[in-house]
Amino acid sequence: MDRNKRAFWLFIAVVFLAASIPSTLLLQALARYRNALAGFEPPVFKPIQVRFTPRQEAVPASLANLDFAAFRLKAPKAKAVALIGDFNGWKAGTLPLARKAAGDWEILLPLPPGRYRYLFVVDGQERPDPAAKENEPVSGRTASVRVVR
Repeated sequence: MDRNKRAFWLFIAVVFLAASIPSTLLLQALARYRNALAGFEPPVFKPIQVRFTPRQEAVPASLANLDFAAFRLKAPKAKAVALIGDFNGWKAGTLPLARKAAGDWEILLPLPPGRYRYLFVVDGQERPDPAAKENEPVSGRTASVRVVR
């Protein structure tokens, strides 16, 4: 009888260990997942500008004809300003402008020589560049034109 009791309790211990080890690992994995979700915050990307003049011999041939085009807008009361145009497929939100002093907004884009149509999106409203020398219609709206040489 003593032998049967030992075998029974040994069997219970083996079953308990076999059931508790995987569940402990599962509970630890779930806890890590919950903590990752609770502490997750999407990164905030801020537009930056690179201010340097590369040496000609350091520039690859495919990039040698790129030039930085500055797009500026004076909108002191604006909360957000973005740029849309031929260079980004007219997709809003892909090119936010950086706020400068006194309500000026600016972005520098490396563009190959060509003719580009664009609009500013100021707090969700599209508007042409007041400083542009040329405008032309695009899909029922008036867009500004920038020529990069």
